[in-house]
Amino acid sequence: MDPTYLQLLGTGAGDANFDSADPENVPQKDRRRYTCNFLAPNTLIDFNNHTAAALVEYGIDPGLIETLLISHGHFDHFQPLEIIRFAATLPHPLKIYGNSMVIDALELCRDHVFDETSGRFVTHQDPCNIETTKLELNVRQTVGGIHVTPLLGNHFMNKPYCIMEQQVFNYLVETTSKSIFYGLDSSYLMPQTFAALADTHLDLAILDATFGPREIDPVTSGHLNWTMLDETLIELRRAGCVDEDTVVIAAHLSSASVGAYEELAEEQAKKGITLAYDGLVLPL
Repeated sequence: MDPTYLQLLGTGAGDANFDSADPENVPQKDRRRYTCNFLAPNTLIDFNNHTAAALVEYGIDPGLIETLLISHGHFDHFQPLEIIRFAATLPHPLKIYGNSMVIDALELCRDHVFDETSGRFVTHQDPCNIETTKLELNVRQTVGGIHVTPLLGNHFMNKPYCIMEQQVFNYLVETTSKSIFYGLDSSYLMPQTFAALADTHLDLAILDATFGPREIDPVTSGHLNWTMLDETLIELRRAGCVDEDTVVIAAHLSSASVGAYEELAEEQAKKGITLAYDGLVLPL
């Protein structure tokens, strides 16, 4: 069965303000959780300490969640202990997919616990309600009722030395009728990622816009700003991946760099870009 919608549960970056923002003085669309997304009917993309409560707030039954895709190992996308605690509440095993670093971290937490008194890891004996699968870059795999292809994100890299300090997955998610690109986190797309997308028309593209209007150095940053996002969209249009029918979402928004939603959304809409906010529902 095709997913009917994708909902953005958290649209913030590493400085997400959800826990610190004053609900009475900060507009709802400016309160941002760490990044997480729900792909109906049963899949999450990324998971952190804001995710479980967001499911409840948006009326999503946590017991329906069967599958979790992880993009990479940064804390605003991936918190192993939170995932294991959440999985323990489910009536079925949580099937988790990610790169080798992510799966190794989960299996470490599954089998060990850190003892603060001794300063050592010790064996963990409690049962753990997770099943883990390591995904390979550019290898398409069936995950539940969808097809998932991990593509290389340009995020945690020492670019001058060409050192990948952590592998980051962007995802091409294909249902029987829709194609979705999950481009968090990433600076300019990698050539091999463009090549993998070249023959795919995207119905939905969720792209990095972390720094908004702030000037950044592409050499040192693993994210985009407005200008870099515009350039990326031009390239995707030239490749035939994005057109006027594609829903383009600017997400992963830094609370310190991206201002009030009401001040920015109209400006981005003129360019065909929808500015993300927590709770936004995207029909598929």
